[in-house]
Amino acid sequence: MTFFMIAGVHAQSRSVFRSGYLRLGLNALGGDLEFNLSPKQNVLDGNFGAAQGYVLEMGRIFYFQDRSLIAPLNYGIDWTYFSLNYNELDQWDAYGAANGQPYGTGGEALAVAASTKIGPVVSFNLIEKVVVDARIQLAPTFRFFDVSYYEMDQEGNDTRNFSFTDDLSGENDDNYDSESVKNRIGFGVQTNFGLTLRRKAIGIALDVVSGSVKNRYQALENGSYTFGKEKMKATNFQVKLSLTL
Repeated sequence: MTFFMIAGVHAQSRSVFRSGYLRLGLNALGGDLEFNLSPKQNVLDGNFGAAQGYVLEMGRIFYFQDRSLIAPLNYGIDWTYFSLNYNELDQWDAYGAANGQPYGTGGEALAVAASTKIGPVVSFNLIEKVVVDARIQLAPTFRFFDVSYYEMDQEGNDTRNFSFTDDLSGENDDNYDSESVKNRIGFGVQTNFGLTLRRKAIGIALDVVSGSVKNRYQALENGSYTFGKEKMKATNFQVKLSLTL
């Protein structure tokens, strides 16, 4: 009886400004492939042809004001320790077919991203135990894209292709490996804007991550190759179930 009475008092007195959180939900990456653009143009414009994917996050809000105080507003730093994103890139075969290239193929393709996000947050206690968190965060992000698209003529010669590998930069370097992890992962510091609406522990979080990431690539267009590193737009829209601890 004593245990349950103490637990009940603790539950009643707990602050509405909870700190730790775990989020799980859906992730949309970039735009659909535009059939009138080349593969390289699509990617540089942030059109990756991605299916709906998934996101998992864990973090904590470090409030500046005492959370035990009864107040309509609190503020602090929101640090998302990690944000993991996964999407399949499933539109490349359709892109080849739409361009009249029966020999074009995307095969199995995917995009994976890992980031940490940190920045200021303001929390509003709207009514009762309903709270809205509004945040702006910087998001250092590592991205890995795995897609290799090519088009061939009837003789089997490449007419157009795009890949997130770069075989040409190391032509004269015997130690260069375009397939190594360090040459396949891009990096950029992006910006995250987010809102969370929650009552007690359960809520819904919306986030938009925007900016660019510098990735290696190799492309064949109009009979000539381009390759190296290039900044590529990468926008994520996320809808997540938020469990606030």
